Amino acid sequence: MDIFFQQFANAIVLGSSYSLVALGLYLIYNALHVPNFAHGELYALGAYLQYTFVSVLGVPFFVGLALSVVGAGAIGGILEITVFRRLGRGPGFTVLVASLALAVVMQEAIALAWGRDNVGVQAPFTEVVAFAGVRIALYRLIVVAVVLAVAVGVAILVYRTDYGRSLRGIAQNREIAELSGINVRRVSVMTFVLSGALAGLAGGMLAPTVTVDPYMGFHPTLVAFAVLVVIGSGARLTGVIVGAMLVALAETFAAAYIANSARSGVVFVVLVLFLAIRPDGARRLSTAVKVRL
Repeated sequence: MDIFFQQFANAIVLGSSYSLVALGLYLIYNALHVPNFAHGELYALGAYLQYTFVSVLGVPFFVGLALSVVGAGAIGGILEITVFRRLGRGPGFTVLVASLALAVVMQEAIALAWGRDNVGVQAPFTEVVAFAGVRIALYRLIVVAVVLAVAVGVAILVYRTDYGRSLRGIAQNREIAELSGINVRRVSVMTFVLSGALAGLAGGMLAPTVTVDPYMGFHPTLVAFAVLVVIGSGARLTGVIVGAMLVALAETFAAAYIANSARSGVVFVVLVLFLAIRPDGARRLSTAVKVRL
C-alpha cells in the first residue's frame, strides 16, 4: 500500500508539470484555434534557460526561474508575430504543418546552442518530507503548490479580467469580436506570451527532476494534445488540470506495475479509450484543423 501512495504522490508531481504545458496549449487552441505543436519546445527552452542561468552563470534558482519564464514568454510572442500571424487565417492544415516544422527547427536550434548531451539543474532544496510511509522531496511539494497557485491566477485572468473576456469573445466568434472593438492581434500576442511563459515555467521548475535534452518537449506536447482531445469542447480550465492529472496517473502506474517502457504507450491507450467513449473531442480538433475561425 505504501508503494501505491508513493506512486500516487509521484503522479501528482508529474501531472503538475503536464498541467502547465496543457494550460498554455489550451489557451492558444481553444481561443485562437491554432494547433501549435511547437509548444513543447518552449517547455524545453525554459529548462535550458534555467540550466544556463543557474548551473552555468550561478544565478539564484528562483531568479533564474523568473528569467526563464520571461525568456520563454518573449519567444512565444515572437513566434506569434513572425510565424503564426503571417499564416493569417489560412487553412488549419497549413498551420498544423508549419507548427510541426517549427518544432523541428526549434529542437535543432536548441541542440546547436546547448549540444545534444543531457544536462541537469540542482534543486534549491534537498530535504525529503515523509508522511504515512510516503517520502517526497520538499522541492516537489513546492512545485505542486506553485502550479496550483498559477492555475488559480490563470483562471482569474481568463474569467475575471478584460483580457479574459476578450479572449473568450474571440473564442466564441472572431468576426463579432473584431466588430465589437476587440484588438484581436493584441490578444493573440498576449495569449502566445502567456502560453510560452507557462511552458517556460514548467520547464524551468521541472529541470531538476527530469532529463534535460533538446527533444524533451515532444512527450509533454503529446500529453497536452491528448488532454485537449479528452476534455473536448467547451471545457473549463479545471478540466485541463484534471485531464493532465489523469494522464500522469495512468503513466506512473503503468510504469510502476507493468513496465517502464509502457509509460509512453499509455498516452495512446488513454486517447483510444476516450475517443471510443466520447469522440466529440476529436471532432472539435479536426474541425479546427480544417477550418480556421
